[in-house]
Amino acid sequence: MPKTPEDSHAGRHGDPVIDADQLVRITSLHRGFLYQHLYAAACLLRFKTAGLHTLLVERDEDLEAVLSGRHLYLQVKTRSKPLQWGDISGAVDNFAAARTRHTEGKRPGHPQLVIVANVPLGPKLATMTTATDWPDDVTLLTPQATPPEDWLPPAWTDLEEGIAWCTREAAQVPFSSLSPLTLVWKLAARVVYACTGHGNQAFTADTVEGLYEQFVQELQDFPALDHDYLPQADEPDLLTDARVRLITGFSGAGKTAWAAHAAQHCPEPLTYFDTTALAADAVAGGLARELAARHLTADQRTGLPHAVGIDLLRAVHQHLTGTPVAIVLDNVHHLNATDLKQITQTLATVRLVLLGQPRPDQTTYSAHLGITPEFLNGWNADHVAQVLADAGAPADAATIDRLITLTGGLPLYVRNAAQLAQNHYAQDTARMCQALIARQHTAPTAQDLILEEMFEGLALQAQTTASLLALAEIPLTHDELTRLAHDTSLSPSDCARSLRTLAGLGILQRTGGGLTTLHDATRALAADYIPHHLGTQHQLDLTLSTILHDSLTSGSASTGRLARWARLLARTEQTEQLLSLASHDYFFDQPFAAGLEPTLQMVAADPAARPIDRFDALNALASLALDADDAAAHKQLTEELTTLADAHQQHWGIRETVVLAGHQMHQHADSHDITALNAAYLAARKALPKNSAARRILRYNQAKCLCRAERYIQADTIALDLAETYMAHLGLEDRDIVGTSVEQVAARLEAADADLDDCKRLADCLALAVRCKRQLSQSFGLSALHAMKLYQLSQAWRHFVIIGQDIADDFVELGDLQQAMELLDNALLPAAQQQGLGDLLLAVRAQRAVVLAHTGDFAAARTEIESLLHYNVPPPQAQEINKQKGLIEHLARG
Repeated sequence: MPKTPEDSHAGRHGDPVIDADQLVRITSLHRGFLYQHLYAAACLLRFKTAGLHTLLVERDEDLEAVLSGRHLYLQVKTRSKPLQWGDISGAVDNFAAARTRHTEGKRPGHPQLVIVANVPLGPKLATMTTATDWPDDVTLLTPQATPPEDWLPPAWTDLEEGIAWCTREAAQVPFSSLSPLTLVWKLAARVVYACTGHGNQAFTADTVEGLYEQFVQELQDFPALDHDYLPQADEPDLLTDARVRLITGFSGAGKTAWAAHAAQHCPEPLTYFDTTALAADAVAGGLARELAARHLTADQRTGLPHAVGIDLLRAVHQHLTGTPVAIVLDNVHHLNATDLKQITQTLATVRLVLLGQPRPDQTTYSAHLGITPEFLNGWNADHVAQVLADAGAPADAATIDRLITLTGGLPLYVRNAAQLAQNHYAQDTARMCQALIARQHTAPTAQDLILEEMFEGLALQAQTTASLLALAEIPLTHDELTRLAHDTSLSPSDCARSLRTLAGLGILQRTGGGLTTLHDATRALAADYIPHHLGTQHQLDLTLSTILHDSLTSGSASTGRLARWARLLARTEQTEQLLSLASHDYFFDQPFAAGLEPTLQMVAADPAARPIDRFDALNALASLALDADDAAAHKQLTEELTTLADAHQQHWGIRETVVLAGHQMHQHADSHDITALNAAYLAARKALPKNSAARRILRYNQAKCLCRAERYIQADTIALDLAETYMAHLGLEDRDIVGTSVEQVAARLEAADADLDDCKRLADCLALAVRCKRQLSQSFGLSALHAMKLYQLSQAWRHFVIIGQDIADDFVELGDLQQAMELLDNALLPAAQQQGLGDLLLAVRAQRAVVLAHTGDFAAARTEIESLLHYNVPPPQAQEINKQKGLIEHLARG
């Protein structure tokens, strides 16, 4: 026996209802109402097919369908037993009054009563309907009967059958981004609302299309931005001349935010469509809905055929010819290449911007579409600094660069890292970065959660290849990577196959000159997959060191390679080569030099080390202390050098004599003991050959120390005399430098087979003379420009930037603001950026802000100086930046 309502109630609630008869009446009543409302929803689903003018609810009948030339009165009945005459007699009698109204012309059209029932006719009623006196305009529609008009929904035996029929019908409605079942329930609810008297209880031809829009045409829009938008570096335009573009990047790269922000400033109408919420086969239909909503008129929408998927999209597109249409299609990685290509081909006149994550078949994917993927570059240092400062964890320029290397500058990863520094590292971003590099952080990051799944899905060979690129840190050629892979028993073919896989996933990046590297955001995670056997790790370090040494000695001396090689020398305890590197002047101009102090200190303090090695380590440490203006450390190290020299005089040669004298003279200069300074100079001079390079170096050190001791006239005289000596030594005359380009001077020196170290020393002499003459308020002519040119030629970039800043100030003082801006923008900023001179970069930018203010562009000047205030800089530099900010405001006030 079927369950009764009271049985179900008792089964679910334990205790039967008190009034079982009432429960039966209530459930029957609601089943009847729902059946009626579903039938009304079914009529709405057939509205266009029927050509209905109006559908009325709860007026003279349950439903009334007004069509051209006829008026159907629909009574909906639900019964548990076959239909009897008593069930419908009232409706038939009432219909007589409606019939009279039509006969009298008070209502148009031919009337007809259709009684819809969920049960068959009882025997007596069935006999009555076949009698000759049965009204021709009264029809009984049961589940066993055919509807009197093709458009009329059939009668259903129960609610489940009715729901299933409506669901199938709803699936044919154009633009159904909702599931068909959801649409049915929404339409039924709309009928219930109309039954309460809303809208005169009528659905008309004019409003039904609007009804479909209300429930089916739920337009997407660009997501709201959670934060004030910060542009990424070198952002591309949202719309270009290209018809189809693919912007790809990891989750968290800010693709959607970029498009949403750019759309706010785009002069053309844009349609945004996110594929995430839809199954792949529903995307075309959903996109058709969006386009029809935004670009088609009501008449055009009404005229669309009942179709789904790509056929519906094709029908919509036919109306778009000649209309400028642009679409941002988000999360396209959910679609396969064939489906996406079909969509792009169907929308042949539409501009498409596709946003998606990297995928293994991206190369094939892009080839299918005939496009080249584009990437967002992440936030620049200023915006990373701003996010950190806003989170209460400000950082210096070097730490910010390190964080960009760790996160790729991807917005989600940077914001997450800022929160991590704030909540788990006491606002110490530098310490957090060290933990991330060492993979010792305990709090999970969004970056780990997003990328770990991708790495775990890679084949072992691809994981190993990625780890080797992470170990390298700098871009490698294919041959270099193959050499490194040999130590892991990875064959060249496996390595090449892995590179293709990594490229498809966006883990790999190609740079100029055929070099390959990892996307910064994946580097720290990829390092986890470096083979953990200590012997293998050490051998990889040695091999990489050899690879970098070979490239550096062949002329590929990029700053990044030199820095990585120096760190590897320290890590693999190749002390002799490291000390040899540290003996060159250019070593101390490199940003990485200070990072090698621990290794140098270890050698200097090792009593078992060779005296010459200890001497070189102490010299390097003393020079770094000078650069850091650490007078106490320099004094201590100079004393240690002197003690070591006294104990091992037999080991010293010309170089060591010059080095020691240089540090001793600096100590005498700091105490302003000119007699001792000159005595140290003369003592060392006696041990050096006449007219030797060593004597010239010693003489320059004397002049520099005299300048430090504020003996500017003596220092200037020596510097100018030395400059003439170097000019002669290099075979240069004034006309070889004045008015010539760097390339022309380089050609002249190359023809003379000159040493570029001497070129740098000539620049040092000229720069020292300029510094002295500034203190003496004397003219120095073109010497500063010549020094700058020679520093560029010898690639002494720190000196190049520093003297360039002074020259820019000179241009401002002379009123030549254009020259000052050109020097800053075209020479000093690029040099500081490309050579990783973070401290000088901020100084140059602050200077540029002041020059902007001098030009009257106070808004740009304020923007620039404000961005620098987000950096955590040493107090003297912070004071200088605030001073320049004050100068900008002073200039703005006039």
